Amino acid sequence: MPATCARTGRDAQSHFGAVIAFLVAAVAVLYARQLFFGQTFVLRDHLVYTWPERKILADALRAGRIPEWNDLIGFGTEFASTSANGVTYPPLWLIAIFPLPWSMDAVIALHVLLAGVGTALFARRLGAGRLGAALAGAAFMSCGYVASIAPNKVFIGTAWLPWIAWAADRVAAATERRARINAAAVLAAVVAAQLLAGDPAACITSALVAATVVLARSERRREALLWFGATYVPALLLAGAGVLPGIALLPHTTRGTLDLWDANLWSLHPWRLVELVWPCFLGAPADARLNLAELLAASGRNLLEPSWSMSLFVGAPILALAVVAALDRRKHLRGLWIGVVLLVLLAMGEHTPLDPILRTVFPPERIIRYPEKHVIGAVCLVCALAGAGLTEAARAVRAIPWIFGVALGALVLPLTLVSVLWPALASWLGSAGAVMVPQLDVEGAMALSLRSGVVSVASAAITSWLLVGSSWRSSGALAVAVHVLHAAWEGWTITPVTPARAVASPPKLLRAAPPPTAPPPRVFRPPAMDAAVPPDDQAVYRHETLLLDGAARFGYAAVPGFEGWRHREEARFWSQAAHMPLRSFLTMFAIEAVALPTAVRERVLPRDRAPPQMLLADLELASAAEPPGSDGNVSWTLVRTEGVRPRAFVAPRWRWVPPGMALETLVSPARGEDPGLVVLTGEGQPSPVEHAALPLSPCSIASYVPEHVVLQCNSREGGYATLLDENAPGWTATVDGVPVPIVTADMLLRAVAIDKGLHRVEFRYRAPLLRPGVALSACSWALWIALFWRRRASARPITGELAAEAATAPAIERRAARRSG
Repeated sequence: MPATCARTGRDAQSHFGAVIAFLVAAVAVLYARQLFFGQTFVLRDHLVYTWPERKILADALRAGRIPEWNDLIGFGTEFASTSANGVTYPPLWLIAIFPLPWSMDAVIALHVLLAGVGTALFARRLGAGRLGAALAGAAFMSCGYVASIAPNKVFIGTAWLPWIAWAADRVAAATERRARINAAAVLAAVVAAQLLAGDPAACITSALVAATVVLARSERRREALLWFGATYVPALLLAGAGVLPGIALLPHTTRGTLDLWDANLWSLHPWRLVELVWPCFLGAPADARLNLAELLAASGRNLLEPSWSMSLFVGAPILALAVVAALDRRKHLRGLWIGVVLLVLLAMGEHTPLDPILRTVFPPERIIRYPEKHVIGAVCLVCALAGAGLTEAARAVRAIPWIFGVALGALVLPLTLVSVLWPALASWLGSAGAVMVPQLDVEGAMALSLRSGVVSVASAAITSWLLVGSSWRSSGALAVAVHVLHAAWEGWTITPVTPARAVASPPKLLRAAPPPTAPPPRVFRPPAMDAAVPPDDQAVYRHETLLLDGAARFGYAAVPGFEGWRHREEARFWSQAAHMPLRSFLTMFAIEAVALPTAVRERVLPRDRAPPQMLLADLELASAAEPPGSDGNVSWTLVRTEGVRPRAFVAPRWRWVPPGMALETLVSPARGEDPGLVVLTGEGQPSPVEHAALPLSPCSIASYVPEHVVLQCNSREGGYATLLDENAPGWTATVDGVPVPIVTADMLLRAVAIDKGLHRVEFRYRAPLLRPGVALSACSWALWIALFWRRRASARPITGELAAEAATAPAIERRAARRSG
């Protein structure tokens, strides 16, 4: 018996090795452009947000430094405390080994593969054979959601979702105490890995998926739920390095105070459910000129793109197979479909009556934003069920052809209706699309939609026939290949790429900028995005115009830049900054260059005279309203400013204001008239009257690292040594080696009081709870490894792990009956 079990385990491992080989090949196809042909992603946050953040991490790791503070976004912000930046997530450290952007694209591909392998393992536990597991993993990797979200930095957390479902099923299936402890330990480790990856939304969705699996698959639901809930305690300890700094940061950011309106941005619109079988039902999601979602299913409320993901495509055969899996009652798979429906309802957010209740009783839903993120949990369950359904389809159950027929009908019926109603729909939508900016090409979008529908019908029909009607021995493998190739092609169409070499060198705009130094020069770029730029030109536009965080990739501080966990005070400032005089804004915050459309320059920042007395809003509106040229592009220029405050100085004059008046004082028209004055938040004595005529005294920056800044300040009468970088919890200061309190100057900045004469001022930053969190994680992982290894070593080997997962429910029941007999 032991020899037989060992042989069975080896066979199962060999079979799953073939599955992994297939999934590796599938990933190579999906990301061939990035891995082998020198291309990189364009859309989502890749160029304008993810790449700058990854560069900060890679540069710091290569220099042997922990990047705790980011001085390249706005006026500075926390870096290590935002766990999605990867400081405490070891797999992301791989980006420091190879050059960007190839290294971060490779990490994306590796996490897509990780998600595929996890889905395949989960499908095996649901009863899938080798081919079913391969289908489940490949379907998940190539689905529209993964294709469109993978370039986003938060996907590394989503990649762990299938593994949590797999580990939760182990907890549900375990009946003996030893087996349940081992299963719970594995689940805790996987949950900890996802927590360290740093996406709270993915963690919440995964918990919902895991709870669904436990409830649906366990014979002893109450006991299994208790074990499942208890695993989150050690998981939080294991993930302390990422969780504790995030908890410390949350109260100081806008994420902790989102209202229902903000939390419901990007709720899944009901029309987009058709995309599950018809990928381009609403046109081209990457091109605003051909995207009917801009008109029919916009969930971004005119602030963001119409939807969080660009596609939800899964495929009619995958849905049909997932339904087929529920035919076998013995495997307890029908309950998983309840979870699929609930997750879709959660993803629909404001489009369902349940949303206000859920977000009131479950506050974490307010923190994560974008309800559509929940849909990936439903997709994971459907793909795993489809893998199990492939085994059921092989039994030729009478109902199976009808199930596939209904799935194809769900695609053919809307396609037929749209084809018949084409003239009426084009007329109805055309008038509304004509007044949109950019103008919506309704006829072109509908033609693209119909082509996509016809291709999808053909692919689904071929796949369904190979699965149900063909008697070929290799028809199942061919059906999997057809589906994956179709899904891969659809994924390629929504993820445009560009040669990495073209966006790796500094853009022409920066030739007029001051050389990158320490501290980095600040470049203000109005954050407006030109929606009229077609996808093929987006790479050039985003790169050359320094969109969002683009300047940070080349050593410049991008103002305002983008940070998903923005400080509350900073968010308050930017909400009112448009009312601030342009000259005052540039002067107060040491903005050394401004990027704007060339045609706007003479009206806003003329060459031969000082900037006119206009508001910051005038510059932003003029930049956003500038139309493209005849070639579809906008010419941009960089203007170097003059007369701004030095980055560090001693202010001889100061006054105090209550916290509630700091913003009003900063944006007032008169604030920029006296750059030698700092307005301090709090209570205290104002500067002496005899300081009224004194100029500010520039400080030299003796040493600069983002987390440690040393100033040499020499002042005739003393005052407040001010560094024009943002203040935040974690900063401390010393003057000549003596600790002193930091006060907030001009609502956002750091300042310390000094006497007259020469002084050495040091600012140091330590991310709150980062070091205790790292120590907690290190100790917890060491203990976990020791205990798990000891239990595994002392356990009696009865069969291989993969062999146990490959066994179906009836086989497990027969073994239990033999043992009891």
